Amino acid sequence: MERNDLATEKQRGGRIDAGQRGQARRCRLVPPAITPVGLADVAAGVHGHLRGAGRDEFRRQIEQFLDADDSATYTSFRRTLAGCFQALATSGDTDRREVLIPAFCSSDYPDVIESIGLQPVRYDVDPGTLACETSSIEAEIGQDTLAVVSINVLGYGSPIADLAARCDRHGAYLVEALGYALGTTYEGARLGTFGDCAVLNFQQGKPIPVGGGMVTSRTPALEFDDRGRSAIQANVATMAGYALLSHPRPYYAFTRLKERFDGIGGLADRATTHPGSPSDSSYAPPFETISDFQGTVAGRVFGRLDDHRQHRERTARYYADQLADCPGVDHVVPVDGLAKLQHVRFPLLAATEPLRDRIGSALGSAGVQTAKLYDWPVIDPTVFPGAGALQRRILTLPTHPYVDDRDRRLIVETVRETVGRSDDPGSRRNE
Repeated sequence: MERNDLATEKQRGGRIDAGQRGQARRCRLVPPAITPVGLADVAAGVHGHLRGAGRDEFRRQIEQFLDADDSATYTSFRRTLAGCFQALATSGDTDRREVLIPAFCSSDYPDVIESIGLQPVRYDVDPGTLACETSSIEAEIGQDTLAVVSINVLGYGSPIADLAARCDRHGAYLVEALGYALGTTYEGARLGTFGDCAVLNFQQGKPIPVGGGMVTSRTPALEFDDRGRSAIQANVATMAGYALLSHPRPYYAFTRLKERFDGIGGLADRATTHPGSPSDSSYAPPFETISDFQGTVAGRVFGRLDDHRQHRERTARYYADQLADCPGVDHVVPVDGLAKLQHVRFPLLAATEPLRDRIGSALGSAGVQTAKLYDWPVIDPTVFPGAGALQRRILTLPTHPYVDDRDRRLIVETVRETVGRSDDPGSRRNE
């Protein structure tokens, strides 16, 4: 949203009626992160599956987009990571075993790294930008470092050109994680084109939510391919459920039905797009690939990537502008050079953990779901001060295309009113 649009928003109200503030909209619940998939996409996926095409066509699209030499698909993100790190560990003549990862990241990374016999080593991050702390990486990288993983948390990346040069000097691989950052650029070049390889996450809520993942390679020594591996069964039912339940009103009905049946079981914990178990810890290759059905749907959603990005960006700019003078909360500012962020979620940084939790609770009562991100295991703030601060302060606001104008105003008003009611001194530090 442009500044003049934001000014108009303020002039025509920017706020909702007093009687509606902080109140949930009837029979409506806003999911924390959604990428729209329609039933037409599901139908096209079935057609693509029947004609035996879709997966390889989608792989070629991503390879061209990221200037990659080859790629491979997997049925879960954990198996994607396993396939990537196993290839790194067996390439060339090396006995390096350490893989550097941010202290603030999904548990998928350390769990998989340890499960395949490698050693995760954590580095700190800057809570204001979500970028890596260069000094922390420099303190850990060395002759035992196999790879450094640049995880673009929520799409906010690091000065990736500098990181690539640093890895090159130490003879370590650079792996770019694009779960939230497919299409994002750094100094004009797309993320995913700086490292030796990139890993993509296709789980629900990501820019391409078809289930599974992909590795792309730009290094001749690292070869990835789907040939010789069988494809998993098409996840038509889960994708149809995702398409139907993603909208706020059906999603509300789903959550209420789930609450009713929780006592006797029989209903999934949440709407998912995984074709199999996302936490399967069997990492013995060969792994199955995604199906032609998934590939066809993924190609269609990928074609709408920029449209979705622009919608999310307008919502993110609205939050940033409307909450700029709100005491007790800040937002993340990307490092210089980053552009075309996907804004899959908007990261809000509360002054304190209690204030963060009160804001999340108030938004939940207003019918808006949020997420804290990576709140377990507990990060020691004396060892990783940046990551520790993020774990205690971050709360993500929904930005997806199903967030409408009234949702946005409700979210801003709820945050402001919660901060205003707070007796936490930290919430008034900017007054």
